[in-house]
Amino acid sequence: MSLLENVLKELPVYLGKFTRMLTQPSRLVHDHLNADDPNALLEQSIAFLLLSFTIALVLAVVFPEMTNPVQLVSDEAGMAAHALAAIRVLFELLGLSALAYLAAKVAGVQSGFQRFFGLMCAACGVMLVIQVFAAALTNISLADPVTAKAWIQLEKGMATLKPLIEQGVLCATDGSTGEVRPNAALGAQLQTQLTSLQATYLQATDRPLFKLAAGLQLLAGLILLIWSGRLWLMYLNGHALSTGKLILATVLLVVFTGAGSLVYELVNAGRTMMDVYRHCG
Repeated sequence: MSLLENVLKELPVYLGKFTRMLTQPSRLVHDHLNADDPNALLEQSIAFLLLSFTIALVLAVVFPEMTNPVQLVSDEAGMAAHALAAIRVLFELLGLSALAYLAAKVAGVQSGFQRFFGLMCAACGVMLVIQVFAAALTNISLADPVTAKAWIQLEKGMATLKPLIEQGVLCATDGSTGEVRPNAALGAQLQTQLTSLQATYLQATDRPLFKLAAGLQLLAGLILLIWSGRLWLMYLNGHALSTGKLILATVLLVVFTGAGSLVYELVNAGRTMMDVYRHCG
């Protein structure tokens, strides 16, 4: 309860800062590039990021994302699950900012990491809240009883499907060759379950409210993409880079983030596979 009270107490001031940052990205960049005391501004940005994290966590708990149940996910519940998810998004944003600075530095940006990190902390605070808010919009689709009931069926079906996938596919992998040893009985049962879940999933996602929620989530993501793109270009222009170096920095950003995302996904995939194999009988 104290967490919610602290958030509500800071909310009016926070909303003012959040609105200014979102609507005036040029001012945000200018303030960080021309600050007389970058240390003080960095502390303010970190404080803003921490409060954004707290608000995002509260949003994630009150309006949890309607995640796709037709996926292999770990069984985590309650505040711990939301906290871990928010922390993961936070570190993803900070990791992206480090790769972005590396791309800018290679392209010729001379200012130190301190100013860039302060800017990125403020930007990450905005992006974190928007991402969690966009995820919360998926709950609109659950106002449709057809989608809500179908989603419950999918969740129950996934509880049955998950062990079949683990035992029939993942756990059936030969440790010496890496090949999957076929199991006809489990394979037939798995196929029946998949067909049933696919029909239920298509029924749920073909509803107007589901499409509306997906469209709103996509719109929020598009706004975030445009805003972050403008922030990136303004930061580069603030260092008077030539058009060629600006293009180089953007290309390097795409390459670095692509490579970083690939490594990140491989790490997650390896961790997931190890968790599955530990439970294989």
